[in-house]
Amino acid sequence: MLLVGLKYTLILAISCCSLIPINGVGTQTDQELPHRIYRLLYGLSDGRSLSASSIFALLLSQFLIKQKLRYVAPTRYERQLYYHLLHRMEHIRERSGLLREQGVQGDILNIALQKNVLLLPPSLRLGELDANAEYEQLAEIYSKVVNEGQLNRTQSDLCLRDIVELKPPKCKLLSSKCLEILANDAPAYGYQRTHQVLLLYVLQHQVCAPHLSPPQVYELLARSQCDEVEREQNAIRSLGLPVAYRDLYLEQATICGLFGYNEFVNWRNVMEIGSWLEGDSPKDILAADGDSQHISDLALVFYINALLLLH
Repeated sequence: MLLVGLKYTLILAISCCSLIPINGVGTQTDQELPHRIYRLLYGLSDGRSLSASSIFALLLSQFLIKQKLRYVAPTRYERQLYYHLLHRMEHIRERSGLLREQGVQGDILNIALQKNVLLLPPSLRLGELDANAEYEQLAEIYSKVVNEGQLNRTQSDLCLRDIVELKPPKCKLLSSKCLEILANDAPAYGYQRTHQVLLLYVLQHQVCAPHLSPPQVYELLARSQCDEVEREQNAIRSLGLPVAYRDLYLEQATICGLFGYNEFVNWRNVMEIGSWLEGDSPKDILAADGDSQHISDLALVFYINALLLLH
């Protein structure tokens, strides 16, 4: 196994949930994101059975790191940090025991981002989205439309399973509805929209993706979808970023941030999202209520992506 016997103690020292800075290795700013990431991982490391949301967050975080290592030569410090994070996340997944989830979600978690994947060069994309889209009128009606859209959770899970089970040589989605959902430009808001974008990201990173559409099609769809998500985020921000929309705001920033759009993965969001979690111990952040759990899982992926793209 790649990570067995990894000698990481020369660079990193972990005590409880803290990342201890090493003299000569990075500045305080360099340590900011690793510290937040380790704090969240500490909250997942008590050996309990993890939720589907937490397992998927770990899988996606590991995938992002491996993709970065594949295409961008790291510094010595970065290499040690990335491999230690991979080791820590793998250890957490192993200690959590057997998947609790059965059926569709269990099928997804056994395959997603682990088999038949296509690694693509990661990059931070600056100014590619529409910065002038109108959002004031959307803000006025947002509470009424935020749950509107075609894609519900059941459809999302079925389509995601269909995508992760793609494999050569057939490379054919079992359901034509899945492609229709991905290409649908009908109005959608909130989680309906973000689930649609996540499906597109996972499909783009399947080995069968080039057989289904040219790479430019995925890029155009991602830009179009994330233009709409940015419009929603501007509406939410104009409303004062109310607590009720924090989970959604973070999901929007996390998922469109996966495509590298700087409108979502940036230091302003890093600090803002961090302020929501300040004052809570890792155990409190990962409390039993679903919103806290989901926020923590999203924050882990967001911080990992920010670590890889912003440094």
